[in-house]
Amino acid sequence: MAGTASHGLLGVLMLPVVIASLILVPLAYVVYQRFFSPLSGIPGPFEASLSRLWMTKHSWDGDMSRTMIDLHQQLGTLVRTGPNEVSVSDLTAIKQIYGAGTKFRKSDWYSVWQGHRKFDLFGERNERIHGEQRRLVSRAYAMESLKDLEQGVNNAVNVFLDNMRQRQGQVVDLGNWVVMQSQAKSWKASRTLANTMTH
Repeated sequence: MAGTASHGLLGVLMLPVVIASLILVPLAYVVYQRFFSPLSGIPGPFEASLSRLWMTKHSWDGDMSRTMIDLHQQLGTLVRTGPNEVSVSDLTAIKQIYGAGTKFRKSDWYSVWQGHRKFDLFGERNERIHGEQRRLVSRAYAMESLKDLEQGVNNAVNVFLDNMRQRQGQVVDLGNWVVMQSQAKSWKASRTLANTMTH
């Protein structure tokens, strides 16, 4: 009987601790994110400092790109978009952030693009592997090689725009068009790559 009474007493004594924890832990998280996080000085929506759920809502609503443009117009080139995430709209910073040898690491977001492919310059997050992959194709992406592609890209864009004009006012599955455009560009690029590698 004494064991049951002490167990009940322990439960009663723990109740305030549990209630205090349910209040204090979330409050401490909010205070840290808003005032002490290294990103606390970067402007952004209040909810962005606490969670990325606000982005999920805007993505679901289909207005994420417009929302980001509006936020950058209101708040400047740096906008806090998550507890540990910042959106940058400064062209001068792009090379510093995304350039070769940068100290910035790609976020997990890039893993979605890579999937299970072993070779993916865009999605690869490991700098050593990315460097090795980049060396394999660097000649094809040199400015001289890209200049050779310009007319083909312009033609593909014009075909796309002409087709969109013909379908004005109709529902168009852009997914199919993106696939066709990328396949056309890939085919042209692979021919140019083959030519570049053989010369």
